[in-house]
Amino acid sequence: MAVLTDLPAELLEQIYHFLGSIDDVHCFGRACKTTYHNIKRQNVYVEIMRSVVQHSPQHRYDYQLCRMLNLHTRIVHHFEQNGGHLPVTRTNALGYTLNEWENALALASVPITCESSLCSECLPDEMVYEILARYQGLRTLEDIWLERQLNESDFLAVDGTSDADQIMQSFHTLVGRAEEFRDGDISARNSKTPETKSYTTFNADQRARFYSAVVCVWLLNEIRWVLTNFAYPGGFNIPIMVLEGCRENIAKQKSTCLLDELDQHAIFTFMYHHLLPSYGTFLADRDSSKLPFTFCSDFMKDSPHCIRLLQLFLAAGQTYLQPPDLIDLIVRSKVSRRAPYPLMTLPVSTENWIRPSRAFALPHHFGLCDNRYKSLIQRASLIHLSLIIRSSFHQTQDDMSQNRLTAPALSQAPYDLKDHARQYFTERAMVAFELYEQRSSGLRNIRDGFWKVWDRVLWSVWWWANSEEKARAKMERWRQRRQWVGGRIPRA
Repeated sequence: MAVLTDLPAELLEQIYHFLGSIDDVHCFGRACKTTYHNIKRQNVYVEIMRSVVQHSPQHRYDYQLCRMLNLHTRIVHHFEQNGGHLPVTRTNALGYTLNEWENALALASVPITCESSLCSECLPDEMVYEILARYQGLRTLEDIWLERQLNESDFLAVDGTSDADQIMQSFHTLVGRAEEFRDGDISARNSKTPETKSYTTFNADQRARFYSAVVCVWLLNEIRWVLTNFAYPGGFNIPIMVLEGCRENIAKQKSTCLLDELDQHAIFTFMYHHLLPSYGTFLADRDSSKLPFTFCSDFMKDSPHCIRLLQLFLAAGQTYLQPPDLIDLIVRSKVSRRAPYPLMTLPVSTENWIRPSRAFALPHHFGLCDNRYKSLIQRASLIHLSLIIRSSFHQTQDDMSQNRLTAPALSQAPYDLKDHARQYFTERAMVAFELYEQRSSGLRNIRDGFWKVWDRVLWSVWWWANSEEKARAKMERWRQRRQWVGGRIPRA
């Protein structure tokens, strides 16, 4: 009886080209010596991976992200060469022409159009290796996700509440639960949802969805990062037009309507509403020159002022810190030790990569809670927040969030901030669901109760929403009026 390994090497190589993922290639290559012999040659291995990357839906955003990261590198190099902020094109009666940086941003988001899956010009070897490294590196986030089931107490949004005491309490609860889990005081799974005990690994489809969602959120955040480096203050109409084109190019890569939006919403919330505040304490209590990437962790010194610094840190973190930066933050937080051991600090190269411009930076000798400098720190904070808001990727030419923040009195708190990124992902999920929702007077509007359910079930989205149809069916259940009677939350 003939077996697979009896096939000629040329046919085995063709089988590799039609595998569905990088993991499948490696698994097949480790099956036996015969299959390994096919991919041990570097040129063959790269050709196979190039074909898999271009055909696999989970890598549909990788090409755009690679080009966006190249632009990121160019901008960092520009500032290292003492270059100023990127110029902004202004419109006039004769129209406008995009400048070098605006054009580079517009082109970076254009998806690959070459029909050949083996075109080394469109997808060069260096880019293939970059994607392979990214695929393996982001597995860390997957491991952290599966490590512990999260509930609504494990998330902190910058606009979750306008009450200072509630922000402080939510932050302490989140950090405290993370420490309790590391100490073994709380279990990895919620006893009220026994089905989640079996949610310990991802299957191939779930892993593909997870990776694709991380890369898409990363891509959007890279666009936001680029926008923060344009000249400020000043007009911003042309960059917003470029932003709209970038979003359209990303939307062309969408695979499943509702499922993609829920996945990306879950990933964004996990990274920037859980990981960032949980491990951000590693960056707390640094000197004033590190703003906006630090805050005062002792809220008893001046609660209103410290709350505002925390808000600034959370807003800046989700703007400047990308997934690899969060992984780096997690690793450094876990290996750092308190005095008398030396402090674990960020390398200068990392800080330059995160924010290459030193504009609006304060001197290093200012105490974060020194009464003499609080007014100056607040003015600098407002500039940073205005720059962050101006660069948000949710904007359109009809909805530009460039309004200036109102400075609260030093004795009051907090800032009146909106988490535009969270609202963006929520709105996209709602629109995707409403496209095909059931029309019935007996069902509630999904927008009325989405937040009553979402924070409790987003951790297990990879299981209860394992297809477009199942995701819609579950969300239709949420709309049933009896599900929300007395505030009872439907199980996912």
